[in-house]
Amino acid sequence: MADDDSMSDDDDQLNIPDNTKHITSIQLGEVDIDCWFHSPYIDTEDGLHDKNRTIEKLFICEYCLRYFLNNRKYRQHMNECNRRHPPGRKIYEDANGLCVYEVDGCASQLYCQCLCLLAKLFLERKTIYFDVNPFLFYVLVESDKRIKNVQHIIGYFSKEKLSDECYNLACLMILPHHQRQGFGRFLISLSYELTKIEKKTGSPEKPLSALGQMTYKSYWHSTILTKLEEYRRSQIHATVTQLSIDTGIRIEDVIQTLIDLRIAHTGAENIETNYRQQEARDQRHNNRRRNHKYDDDNNNTLNSTSVLAIDEDVLHTKLICLLNGTSSLKHEQNIFDSNYLRFISRR
Repeated sequence: MADDDSMSDDDDQLNIPDNTKHITSIQLGEVDIDCWFHSPYIDTEDGLHDKNRTIEKLFICEYCLRYFLNNRKYRQHMNECNRRHPPGRKIYEDANGLCVYEVDGCASQLYCQCLCLLAKLFLERKTIYFDVNPFLFYVLVESDKRIKNVQHIIGYFSKEKLSDECYNLACLMILPHHQRQGFGRFLISLSYELTKIEKKTGSPEKPLSALGQMTYKSYWHSTILTKLEEYRRSQIHATVTQLSIDTGIRIEDVIQTLIDLRIAHTGAENIETNYRQQEARDQRHNNRRRNHKYDDDNNNTLNSTSVLAIDEDVLHTKLICLLNGTSSLKHEQNIFDSNYLRFISRR
């Protein structure tokens, strides 16, 4: 799966008439990958943007992401390219060789444009390719186990530098040969950790694709179940708002997850009605605190209502199901660990 493209549909900006695939496959480093969708790669000399022409294979440098129709030119470039990892600054590096680079779309415009074009080969609804300046890109790579200082791209997510809607993720893509190994969840976890560092709560850009909904629902369920169990063990009487702050998950998504799980309530006869009432109250507060920044006064106001009562039997049952579901996964080693996140000074 190309984990998710959660951006809105606005193809009009590029005037692309349809989504017919015209590149059959790509060679990315030493890996051949079949393409899923059309991507508006442009090369006026070779006619690459001629959608009436089928390109059997496009050659892409896995380090700088420049692309070539001709294998000879590609090999020549590989001998000359001195890049072995993404541009930008390394913000994460763990013991398993996974690294994340924060790349500014304004500072590394060509790289980010090529990254978006690559992503479009595997994302049906992606619509931003060239206007990358307003975005930050978080590129996940893995270190080569044989060659020192060489890193191979796995995927990325992007986010707007400034989002009035408090979106913490705009687009997420994992390359096909790295899918179903936990990397999508890894990047989602990173997006929320960055949100918490900024002392905000966040949400992915809407609408989500069906696959995106499934991926995020899984993340929200497991994260909130784990946090509720932590509250129970510590005998913490938390509010819906506190749960949102502790997880970085926007309060509307927390509310919907609690409704889905049917695991906690606030004493009202109708759990969903009660959550919706709390959602309306919190939204009024949120409108007065731009970008969901919070302080002690806001916490005192919002925490005064909606203390969660946790159904321990249901929580225990769901935690067992969660553990049984994850124990059989093969990608347990690809888990995001915030201890490896390097200090980030926010803008």
